[in-house]
Amino acid sequence: TALCKELNDPYVKYPVIHIAGTNGKGSTAAFLARFLEASGLKTGLFTSPHLSDYRERITINRQKIEPQFIMNFWQRMRPIILQRKATFFDTTTAMAFDYFARNEVDVAVIETGLGGRLDSTNIVQPEIAVITPIHFDHTKQLGQTLSEIAGEKAGIIKPGADVFSARQQAESLNVLKQHLTDGQRFFYLPDLSAVTLHSASLDGMSFTLTDRLRSEKFDRLTTRQLGAFQLDNLALAYQVYRKFLEHHDLSFSAERFRRALETFLWPGRLQLVNQKPPILFDVSHNLQGLQNTVAEVRKIANGRTINILIGLVNDKNFNLIADFLSGQGFTLFITEPETHRRLPAEQLADAFGALHEKVVVIKNPVEAFRHARQRLTADDLLLVTGSHYLIGELMKHNFHHQEIS
Repeated sequence: TALCKELNDPYVKYPVIHIAGTNGKGSTAAFLARFLEASGLKTGLFTSPHLSDYRERITINRQKIEPQFIMNFWQRMRPIILQRKATFFDTTTAMAFDYFARNEVDVAVIETGLGGRLDSTNIVQPEIAVITPIHFDHTKQLGQTLSEIAGEKAGIIKPGADVFSARQQAESLNVLKQHLTDGQRFFYLPDLSAVTLHSASLDGMSFTLTDRLRSEKFDRLTTRQLGAFQLDNLALAYQVYRKFLEHHDLSFSAERFRRALETFLWPGRLQLVNQKPPILFDVSHNLQGLQNTVAEVRKIANGRTINILIGLVNDKNFNLIADFLSGQGFTLFITEPETHRRLPAEQLADAFGALHEKVVVIKNPVEAFRHARQRLTADDLLLVTGSHYLIGELMKHNFHHQEIS
């Protein structure tokens, strides 16, 4: 707040769509930003964490913030940042808000970092607040029950904002509704949209989207994005997009929407980085996310043997994750993400060992990836998952651009 006051509260100079949730908030934000951009709007997008480049966090129409702006911002703000002992995320958030204001964006899509109520981003007065699915994650900071976690996420709901929610468990949904003020409009995804998946393969998905709110239907849409669970994120982003256009008397083009979907790809989310044999990078890092990802990989594996290279950070319930991945016939490789918060590989290996599951431990993520990749045959598939830090480290080594013959 202090940093933004110094910057004359830049976030009030453009409409804000604020997004919180446990899983899917980054993907929902990215879909939404792409749709808004397709309508000709200059669209700021603030997400976290980054994969391989800090500048990924702050973009306008998919163009990353310029290094010069970052340097100038630091030179301008350094005294107050140090005086106030502002955190890395506080500083990054303030810089994003300032960057969007100075570039006169038409709209900014802002993803929370952690939780919502106490998040650095939660000084905005959003036009629309969006809650993606709420599950257990970051329980040390957000609480041990779904109700507590939902209460933290619901902290982004402000008077006057339209509120959109993904499908939620009853416990979370009740908490969200308790945070609404009298007359506040609440839009619940299962009432708004239906999605029918027609086909899913390593090449992408084909589906039909029905808009119940407007009695419209979009047949045979396609996206290169993998993962049927992304269809709910996409449908939520679509509904928010349509509502924003209506707020501002802007026209909707079905053709532009269709084209935006066809070209959409959100890196590190079930991203196919190699065709033969298939290698997928995915940043899922909690039990629910991993369950969704593994279910999708099973569907598109087409009978291939599934190999999994996993590395976690130390705030995850790794015993539950080991329990889920054990006994499914996977070939498992354990590594450590490149972060001081990494979970020691031995701890995760011990959890698997207690379940009589054999694993290969290679602490260095680059060496682990090379080893797992060399072991692959034409009948194999490799999923690399567990952490943004793990995927980001491998992307820094350009493993997402190398075809293997």
